[in-house]
Amino acid sequence: MQITIPPYPIDEDHTPLLLDIALAETSRAADIAEGDLILGEVDEQGRVDYFNDYYRAAPMPYDPTCGCGVCYLAADDERPVVNLGNDNPWDTCDPHQADALLVIIRAAHLA
Repeated sequence: MQITIPPYPIDEDHTPLLLDIALAETSRAADIAEGDLILGEVDEQGRVDYFNDYYRAAPMPYDPTCGCGVCYLAADDERPVVNLGNDNPWDTCDPHQADALLVIIRAAHLA
């Protein structure tokens, strides 16, 4: 599947990208590290959906019973799930299938 990271979000409901898009890359959720900036996700057709707000990853163990209001949604998932943290604009955990593709900027580029 070919994935093209667009230079900016396609609708006005998304935060403008204030960083150099050339630094962005796709990564499996399981490979995202502490401090990586999460910009969006890649859908089944290879299109990038930027999130309304960007946030730094703070991976932590996935617990489907944590009570955050989101983790239970992935509890029946047959594939492995990772939690990219709960320090984000939504104040909930951020579970993703481990093999989900996300668009990120690595922490090393943000220093």
